[in-house]
Amino acid sequence: MTTNRASTIAITLVLLMAPAAITQTQQSRTADYDAVRDFTIASNPNQAWSYGWEATLGDPLNLYTASETDCREGFSAWRIQDGCGYVPLVGHNDVGKEVCDEQNQLCLPPGYIYLHPGPTGNLSVVRWTAPVTGRFLIYGSFVGLDMDNGGTDVHVLVNSKRSLLSGSVDRYKWPLTFQFTMWFSAGDTLDFAVGYGLDRSYNDDSTGVQFKLVRLGR
Repeated sequence: MTTNRASTIAITLVLLMAPAAITQTQQSRTADYDAVRDFTIASNPNQAWSYGWEATLGDPLNLYTASETDCREGFSAWRIQDGCGYVPLVGHNDVGKEVCDEQNQLCLPPGYIYLHPGPTGNLSVVRWTAPVTGRFLIYGSFVGLDMDNGGTDVHVLVNSKRSLLSGSVDRYKWPLTFQFTMWFSAGDTLDFAVGYGLDRSYNDDSTGVQFKLVRLGR
C-alpha cells in the first residue's frame, strides 16, 4: 500500500462492546460481502473468500482441503485434514439456530463462523480478496464460544503485513467488535485470524467471527 493511499485510511476500533453498538445506519446497509452468509464447502477458494491456516501470523496461507458435514448435525467445516477431531478448522452453522456439542460446552450461534487454531500454534484464517478497487466499510466481531474459554489471539491483517487489529478473546460470549473504513486495490487481501493465545494451548479455543463489507461511494 502506498503512503498516499495509507493516509486516506480511517480506522475506528470499538473494543469489548456488544454488537448493538454498531450504528443502525451501518446495520441497515446491504452487505456486498458477508463472511457468514457467503460461507460454503462447495469450493475453496470460493469467489472472494478463502479458508485456510498459517504456521505463524503473516505466513503464506495454506488452503484447507478437507470438508465435512457429518461431524455434528447442522454444522459444516473446512479442516486441515479429514477426521472430526482435527484442527485448525473453519466451520459454519447451517441451520439458523444454535448448534451445541453433547455437553453444551461449545455452542455455535447462527450469526458467526467458527474458527479453531491448531495444536502447534497454527492460526485458522478466513481471507477476503478484493475483487475490485474501491473504498469499503468493514464491521463485525470476534467472540469466545467455549464455556471454559482458553483465550485466543485474534487479528485483522491487510496483505499479510499491515495489522488493523491485534487483540485477545478470553471471555465466554463477550464480543470484541471492530469497524474500519479502508481503500482496497483489486487483489488486496484482508485476513481474519485466530491463534491459540498466550497460554499456548489450543484447548477450549473455539472462537466465532462475523464480518461484513460494504462498498462505498458507488
